[in-house]
Amino acid sequence: MRGIILLLLFAIALPAQVFAADLSIRPFLVDVTMVPRESKTETILIENNYDNRNATVYATVNEITVGTDGEIQEFVTPVMTDRTNTATSWIEISRGRILIPPNESAEVPLKISTHPYAKPGEYHVFVGFVSASKRYIAEETAMRGDAEGVIVKITVGDERVDAMRITSTQVERIVSREGERKVDITIENSGDIESAPKGELIFYDSRGREVVAVPVNEAGETVSPNSEKTFTANIPFGDDFGRFKANVNLLYGENQTANLYDTTSFFMLPLHYLLMLIGFFTLLITVLLVLMRKRGSEYVATEDGDEVSMYVRDGHAANPQDHDIDLSK
Repeated sequence: MRGIILLLLFAIALPAQVFAADLSIRPFLVDVTMVPRESKTETILIENNYDNRNATVYATVNEITVGTDGEIQEFVTPVMTDRTNTATSWIEISRGRILIPPNESAEVPLKISTHPYAKPGEYHVFVGFVSASKRYIAEETAMRGDAEGVIVKITVGDERVDAMRITSTQVERIVSREGERKVDITIENSGDIESAPKGELIFYDSRGREVVAVPVNEAGETVSPNSEKTFTANIPFGDDFGRFKANVNLLYGENQTANLYDTTSFFMLPLHYLLMLIGFFTLLITVLLVLMRKRGSEYVATEDGDEVSMYVRDGHAANPQDHDIDLSK
């Protein structure tokens, strides 16, 4: 009985010795936090566990998905169309043949260089090391998940800046016609993040009372970095007469919400009021012209002028005064 047990234990232990890993890779995990346009170099140690032969090793790089427990869930075929979020394109490692003598080790530099416009987030890459005779065999082995290797976790921090401002809020100073009942709000994005400002345009009358509020950018249109866009909001009333004020109140931001404020004023003069006003002034001017013409016709001018009374005294004073009239001359 005791011999049978020993035989079973030997049979169980034998496959472990036969199929023991021919390579030992350290470390198991490389965890780095980086920003765009940054480079870091890590060292991978590969040990050849064979006692009597060299290990011919090829390195492979594959994007992977990792579960919440840290285990590899899937090997993703590399896509290089967008290097801003393709972490495999950030990895630099020797892709040639690595020859390691028996029971010896080799240090392999692993360089990580993030893209200048790398998108924030967490990225996972599996750098596999496979002992094989050909590179394509090593790559196929890694894609099957049968390779020893290192998981590289790259966390790209969000260093981008949210920055927007209202450059102008324009409305006709005197709003009369239907086509003039609009407010144009121009917003400039001077930051690094595409954002969709949303909010409302609130109208107040001359007494400061709120009349109505209308949404701005209800469709969620975005403003790209280093550009500007104009959003139009309609004035929802047209029969009121008087002075009004429009206040812009918008929110924007991806990382941190911020407000945009602006204000403008205008005078509401509906078309029928304008026509009535024009008619009133036309009538007033006509009446004034008629009255001025009538008054001018009643005034008669004479060439003789007004009569002046003159008194003449008989005789001649020996000592005439300066104001006397001398008729003898």
